[in-house]
Amino acid sequence: MGSWLQNILTPPTTTNKAGARNRSSLPVKRAETSHLPANPLQSVPQPPQALPNATVIYGIGASLLFVSSFSLLLAGRWFPGLVVFAVGGCLTGFAWHLLKHQD
Repeated sequence: MGSWLQNILTPPTTTNKAGARNRSSLPVKRAETSHLPANPLQSVPQPPQALPNATVIYGIGASLLFVSSFSLLLAGRWFPGLVVFAVGGCLTGFAWHLLKHQD
């Protein structure tokens, strides 16, 4: 007995007048390879590039602002905490923009 997939894809056999079984289609053929190519036109991997200095500086500043915002929020100072969080978000956006649009 074949696998469940072969049972689904292969139609049932029929018998002729002489009692012999006939197949109405060809049996399912298994693939010869165990994997399919995910990307047949693979690109050459590029060597890693150094981060721009401004991205590193903005990233460090944003992380310090996020930490200070978190401590302000824990201390119950909601308005200054949210303002510092917004400035940290702006610095994160600047760092991301400079990372995407390098010279």
